[in-house]
Amino acid sequence: MTKRMSLIVLTLLAFALSWSATQKAGSQQDQERKQALAIGYPNPVITISGSGTKYGGIIYDSVYPVSPDIIKKNGSGPIATGELNPSQRHVWQLPLGMYEVRFAMRTGSEMKTLIKRDVLLRPEGATVLTVEMNADAKTTIIGGDMTAQQMEESIGQLQKEILALKNK
Repeated sequence: MTKRMSLIVLTLLAFALSWSATQKAGSQQDQERKQALAIGYPNPVITISGSGTKYGGIIYDSVYPVSPDIIKKNGSGPIATGELNPSQRHVWQLPLGMYEVRFAMRTGSEMKTLIKRDVLLRPEGATVLTVEMNADAKTTIIGGDMTAQQMEESIGQLQKEILALKNK
């Protein structure tokens, strides 16, 4: 009788464990897939391209979504922000998709910003960025050129506006 009871208990225990594992696997698939985005401040300073000067102050970093589905869910504002000092880094777990990362530094009352577009988070591996700055302009944009379709639409819209102004 004890062997029969222990066999029944073991069978029930095995069933309960397999049911629990099945439920956990199903709930993980329903969750939004995420990947790490790491932003690192070089040690000990940043060499600013264009001037060659060294900067070891605070860098303000922010991450903006570009993918329409992420914007729909989280809005178009920054999805992550922070301040970095030399040798620091930020690591965020963000939904898979396309982002724009902005680095900003304050020099006196002026703010300079470097924008990296088309930062793509994929399931294969984390994306790692190193802070970089440019001395030549207040705002520098890297990547993110408009597609041919977007340019065509923009030119068409400008042509309509010009015709409307001419007809006035």
